[in-house]
Amino acid sequence: MKFPTIASRLLLSSLSLNFQRHPLAWSFNPSTVATSRYSHRTMTLSSHSEALPIFTSANITERIRVESELEMKKIIALMNESSFNHKPSPLESNADVKSYTSTHNISNYLFDCDGVLYRGTDPMPSASQTIQSLINSGKQVFFVTNNAASTRMELKCKLEKVLQCPEGMLKEEMMIGSAYVASRYLRSRLLSRGQPSTEIQSTKLRVHVVGTTGLCNEIVAAGFDVSGGQDPEGTPSGMSRDELAAYTFPEMQDKGTIFEDRVDAVVVGLDNDFNYRKLCIATVILQRNPRALLVATNRDAFDLVGFDARHLPGNGALVSAIETASGRKAINVGKPSLVLAKWIMKEYGLKAAETIMVGDRLDTDIKFGNGGGMKSALVLTGCATTENIEGLLKGEDGEERRDMMPSVILTHVGLMKEDRACTLCPYASYN
Repeated sequence: MKFPTIASRLLLSSLSLNFQRHPLAWSFNPSTVATSRYSHRTMTLSSHSEALPIFTSANITERIRVESELEMKKIIALMNESSFNHKPSPLESNADVKSYTSTHNISNYLFDCDGVLYRGTDPMPSASQTIQSLINSGKQVFFVTNNAASTRMELKCKLEKVLQCPEGMLKEEMMIGSAYVASRYLRSRLLSRGQPSTEIQSTKLRVHVVGTTGLCNEIVAAGFDVSGGQDPEGTPSGMSRDELAAYTFPEMQDKGTIFEDRVDAVVVGLDNDFNYRKLCIATVILQRNPRALLVATNRDAFDLVGFDARHLPGNGALVSAIETASGRKAINVGKPSLVLAKWIMKEYGLKAAETIMVGDRLDTDIKFGNGGGMKSALVLTGCATTENIEGLLKGEDGEERRDMMPSVILTHVGLMKEDRACTLCPYASYN
């Protein structure tokens, strides 16, 4: 289940813009946003204007802030009017957040990225201040994303660029992407099967990947031999019955070793070039290797794109296709998997009771935090809306959905900043 995103409609929000002679000189009336979150923007250009307006990251960040604050007003009205027993607590100020985290002894912060810290390449309000101040205050900060297309280093570089954090502040070990988690999970499972050390040393264990180059690179870095990934240019997308019958499966061939014709795991990550040929190959590999692990980097059903929130199929659709064809059940290592929650606690020595998961999705981020015994904070800069919260409170057949109910709700991540000084980025001043 995914929910309509606020930020994806920002350029079509009902903002009243007033441009002066210079296209970057602008102002807007926040009250007009409340009229319709789906209506088109109204523009008033002065008679002297000679160019269309140029939207900067600062412009977009400010609009995200306004949208989230208006959504919070709706949340508060819902909380005041409803009589439900288990309602999340809206935190309206930095002081409210500090009081909550202090009362619950929160020392570990897990942040989702897209929709929480940035939207595309635009930073969220005061996201840079928040991350820098938490780190400078000695809190443990980690970035947990279901995006399996990037390596940890690639995610680190993006965060540094978008949030403009000082060089060296963000560490690679802070990055917990589902591609990296999948690679660590494979090591823990495959190397614990009790194979003799001579077997492990004689050749690398083999993993077949349905996914991107970033996912392949993380698995290679973990010490595995990888097949699959992105097909060479010109590879056909289909596969006929006769072609499959004649296919020699080079993915499983390693002549002259004890691992001949063997694959130890199949990992499925989002692949924009997924096709019937890849489905056929992965299915037969699993058929011929009944002990091979089937691992999903996540099971996200779809994402949202465009002003009208079109459904872009997610990795869950690919995983389901392979599960159906192979008769196997994949192990999910992404949010909201309990496998991931337990791994993070063990790997980094964290206590769930002292940890808070900050996200914009109810079905992945919040469910993940709740299931792992953490506190959960929903920010209103991404997917979730007041209607989604109301739907959870009412639930199916009148039963509340507590598994996806956040502990607290914030307008944006900027309310979580500590008092410690930080290096300000150009867009860090929105509160």
